[in-house]
Amino acid sequence: MGLMWLRKPVLWHSSRVATFNFAGLTEPQKRILVARWHNWYTADWDYGQTTLAFFCAAILASAIVNLFARFRARATPVAGKTKGPGFLDKATAFFRYAGARQFHVRTTGWYAPPLAALIGVAGMYMFTMVLMLAARPFYWPNDRMGHSPPLGTRAGWISIAIMPFMIAFATKVNFVSVLTRTSHEKLQVFHRWSALLMYVTSLVHTFPFIINNVRLGLMEVSYNGSPWYWTGVAALTYLVALSWGVFRNPYYETFKKLHYVASGLFMAALFIHVNFRLTSWDYFWATAAIYAVAWLARVFRTLYTTGLGLPATVESVGPALIKITVAAPSRFKWAPGQHVFVRVLGLGVHALTSHPFTVSSLRGPDAQSVELVMRVRGGLTRALAGRAAGKAAWATRVVLDGPYGGLHVPLAKYERVFLLAGGTGATFTVPLFAALAAEIKAGGASCARVEFVVAVPDHDTYTWMESAVAAAAAQLPADAVGVRLHLTRTEDSKVDASDPAVGALHGRPVLSEIVREAHASAGKVAIVACGPDGFLYDVRNAVADAQLLIADGFGACTDLFLHTETYRWGSPP
Repeated sequence: MGLMWLRKPVLWHSSRVATFNFAGLTEPQKRILVARWHNWYTADWDYGQTTLAFFCAAILASAIVNLFARFRARATPVAGKTKGPGFLDKATAFFRYAGARQFHVRTTGWYAPPLAALIGVAGMYMFTMVLMLAARPFYWPNDRMGHSPPLGTRAGWISIAIMPFMIAFATKVNFVSVLTRTSHEKLQVFHRWSALLMYVTSLVHTFPFIINNVRLGLMEVSYNGSPWYWTGVAALTYLVALSWGVFRNPYYETFKKLHYVASGLFMAALFIHVNFRLTSWDYFWATAAIYAVAWLARVFRTLYTTGLGLPATVESVGPALIKITVAAPSRFKWAPGQHVFVRVLGLGVHALTSHPFTVSSLRGPDAQSVELVMRVRGGLTRALAGRAAGKAAWATRVVLDGPYGGLHVPLAKYERVFLLAGGTGATFTVPLFAALAAEIKAGGASCARVEFVVAVPDHDTYTWMESAVAAAAAQLPADAVGVRLHLTRTEDSKVDASDPAVGALHGRPVLSEIVREAHASAGKVAIVACGPDGFLYDVRNAVADAQLLIADGFGACTDLFLHTETYRWGSPP
């Protein structure tokens, strides 16, 4: 096939001066050739910039909705208010229903993203299909009109215009997160589906050229003599095919490394493929800028906050549970509920990987301890458990990248707060509980009662958080706090019965009943949940049902806020 080289001279943009040959064309064919949505020389404006405008408008709309939600959350509830939901409350509940509702395909075990995310993905798909397929014809009725079929041209520009957003959705630091206050892991669904959409438009771009060349008997010559017929799709096929969970999750670390390699090959191949046609390379500069800013921001922040490593200890804190305690400087700051990516040095091949864990401790004013509690599964956590086995603690050094995520609404502004945790999901809710209890004790908070509900297999699994939960509960009077401990696997009776703040129950919590209790408890209620997929599925759909009650005007609750955190968005470490 020969080597792939760019055409000479290499330019930033190719010429936009039209060189149409109208010989042998009818008048209607001449008019359509220069018309908007058909003119090859303005296709980048018509389709590429229109796609950019759509994604930018969608992100801006999400930012406005998020800004409204933040202002609403900060509003202080009116004491003694008994009036039911108003129009604004009902409208908000309707939109929140979409944010809470979730579907589960039992035959495959797949938990779908929330309905709001599915609607967003469907919106991307519908926009792309309409923009790509609305204009006719798909092929030129006369071969003299050009060698680029209209369908192939427009699909190519739509595909390349998706690329900067697809990369932005994937990076941990990105402008979408900044504008919408949405943590990076929640944007992964849009990264994956925009990549699939880019793949679909790439195929639609490719096949019309193949059909034309087969029809004209030029396919073999074009394939052998021009790299532009095959450089655009091969790497993207690999990226999309192996990114599905059935391939990704079992071998996540291998997948991640190969994904980076394949992404680099794809970008290089596509860069050659478009060959500075019109403004095609502008999209590469935008993509490179988005990725470079994200990478440099992470690198410089990590070097500033943790340098080349911080002293840490690893110890066992329960059945299949380990805790990393990092001595962090005061310049490393985080808020309750945020997570960090941890790279453990001195752990062999695992030092080359980093994994996300929620910080389960609160930040102090000076020198502080960053505590990370994790369940032992495979890979990194199994290696850490092996190093800590048989000893009080194993000393090492770690690098922390973060923090990321967390809540962006003040829980203290709600009359009732319910914190729900399944297993090690308590690493997210325990610091929120402690911080909220301290804020209520200090005065100035609207919150009148906090309910902390945690489900663990047995009391030994509860031990690591017991002192923190008890200390937080002790800051509040008995009528302002409730702790419910659900022991799901044993008839364990190790809980201190003298502590009235802790109610030990046996069996799994009925989450739908807890949500109904929350909905009936006050006018302004917040529910925060973290746990396995099934746990969050039950909470989400129970809250969705409650949102419909608010939208219908039933009950005294006018504002029911939900925030959920999942265990993982890739594969468990």
